[in-house]
Amino acid sequence: MADATIELPLSFQVPEEFTDIDFQVSAETNTNRLIERLNMVDPKPSQEEIAHAVLAQQSMYELLSAAGAVYAGTLLYGPTKDNPEEKLSSVILTVTARPSELSNDQTVHRLSRALGAIYPDAEVGVVVLAVGPVVLMTEERKVEKPVNLLGDGGGPTVVRQLHAFVPIPGRLAMADFAIATENLADWDSCVEVLAGVCRTITFPETDSAATT
Repeated sequence: MADATIELPLSFQVPEEFTDIDFQVSAETNTNRLIERLNMVDPKPSQEEIAHAVLAQQSMYELLSAAGAVYAGTLLYGPTKDNPEEKLSSVILTVTARPSELSNDQTVHRLSRALGAIYPDAEVGVVVLAVGPVVLMTEERKVEKPVNLLGDGGGPTVVRQLHAFVPIPGRLAMADFAIATENLADWDSCVEVLAGVCRTITFPETDSAATT
C-alpha cells in the first residue's frame, strides 16, 4: 500500500492499484493522467468510452473539491486478454473531512441514529475498529446517468457505496472514508478494500502525545 496523509491529523494507506486524484493540480492535469492510463488498458477502450471517462472525472473532481474531499483515488478494471467480455468498470475511494457536533466517540451513536433517520433504506450501524468506534453506512442510489468512469452513457444504473465515519480525537470533526462502485458483482472485494484502508488509519498527534 502507498502512504497517504491529509490536512486532518491522521494518516492511512491505500492499495497501490489505486491512482490518486491530485487536488493540488488542475482538473486538466488529472484528465491527462487518466487518458494516459486508459491508453494503456488492453483491450483499449473506445474513443466514446475515453470521452465519457474524461467528462466523468472532471465532474467528480469538481464535486469532491466542493464537498471538502481531502483524498480521492480510482481503480480501473475490466476486460483482459483472457476475459475480453468483462465490462469496463471503476471503483472510487474517497476521504472527506466533515464537521461533528461532538468530539471523539461521543458523536458516534448520535450520528448513527441521525443517519438511520435520514436514510431509512440504508444499512447503518456502529462497529469497533482498532481506531475506536466508527459508524458504517451502506446505501444504494439509482443514478439516471451512469457515473462509472468507463460507463457507456446508457440508461439508469445503481451505485452502491459504503461509508466509514471515523471521529478525529480531540476535534469536532470526522473523516468520512467511502468506497463506491456500479460493479455490484465485485462488491465484497470493495468492502475488503475499505476495511483494509481503515485498518491502516493512525493519528500521529495522538501517538506523539502518548509518548511525551
